[in-house]
Amino acid sequence: MDPYSRAAWDYLVRVGKAAERVGFDELNYDYVRYPTDGDMNNIVYPLSDGAKDKSDVIAEYFAYLDKELADTPVPISVDLFGLTTTRMDDMNIGQILEKAAPHVDFIAPMVYPSHYPNGYDGYQNPAKYPYEIILQAMKKAADRLVAASSSPDKLRPWLQDFDLGATYDASMIKKQKQAVYDAGLGSWMMWDPKNLYTRDGYEKAPASAAAN
Repeated sequence: MDPYSRAAWDYLVRVGKAAERVGFDELNYDYVRYPTDGDMNNIVYPLSDGAKDKSDVIAEYFAYLDKELADTPVPISVDLFGLTTTRMDDMNIGQILEKAAPHVDFIAPMVYPSHYPNGYDGYQNPAKYPYEIILQAMKKAADRLVAASSSPDKLRPWLQDFDLGATYDASMIKKQKQAVYDAGLGSWMMWDPKNLYTRDGYEKAPASAAAN
């Protein structure tokens, strides 16, 4: 959808309100960015006057969601690229960490180690170093939100439970979670596109909690 289209913004607000009415307990907005795939020279934005920075357009969208969903009694979250934790520019996709923070309850950077480029921060294959990659990313993100007078408690990263660049067994799952905790954060989400999760990588809930 065209990032400049207010009709698209309104549609996504209506979808969010409808989702809450049927019982969803959080509204998570994904792919809130400009496109990156295909020939970028073929893209036309007929509603753009060419005057606004991409990150300002996305920030306005976040602010619009915040305003229009203010009376919706569930948290609002947005997914951002993992590199938004360490990059200060918008990477030509319009995402900047500090511009999202004022308008949402949770920010979910997709800090999948497998998605960092080879050689990143000196690691030839970042997928093999989940603890180091995620610890650095989330500490940097926390520091940036503090500096922006926001709260690191808004950070709830996406971690990976899929094999890409390395085998992600139970030990790799636990290393990612530990990195989040060691960065001073208390929550995370885990993703596997096949929905096949590594059971041994997660703690079992106490019997009393399971009963509830």
